[in-house]
Amino acid sequence: MKCKDCKKRDVGVKKYSLCPACYQAMRKRTQKNGSIFYCHSIKNKHKQEVRFPREMEFVRNFFNHKNWLYTPATFQLGFKSYTPDFYDGERNVFIEVVGTRQAFYDNQESYRAFINIFPKINFEIRLMDGQQIDVEAPHINSTLKNIDESAILAQKQA
Repeated sequence: MKCKDCKKRDVGVKKYSLCPACYQAMRKRTQKNGSIFYCHSIKNKHKQEVRFPREMEFVRNFFNHKNWLYTPATFQLGFKSYTPDFYDGERNVFIEVVGTRQAFYDNQESYRAFINIFPKINFEIRLMDGQQIDVEAPHINSTLKNIDESAILAQKQA
């Protein structure tokens, strides 16, 4: 089956009937004009939009300025690439927002690799309410026990 947009290449993303190149172009367009995903968004001074509920909640709770970037850069970790959720220009720090306990545990390897490969880059992992999480802490379970409850509260408020 051929791509419905360019009609040249084979479909790679069946959900949209698009080839990979056309799908990427569509994603870039929608990121600029916000035509899909969520209808509500928050913008920073660079007019970047945040659309995901957990990240919008974090922006509302944590940033009291507009000098932040959403998905600011992608870093190669050797085995895969990693993109932090935010860059806080006021404090010169990259921030990853954790929405659920499972998401934290699934990405823990990436967080540790990022810290080890880029030790001079400031990096924080935070809950939606702004509470900081230490990846190396032995008491991580007690810190994370309320993540799922805070995610539920944020979704109810959104």
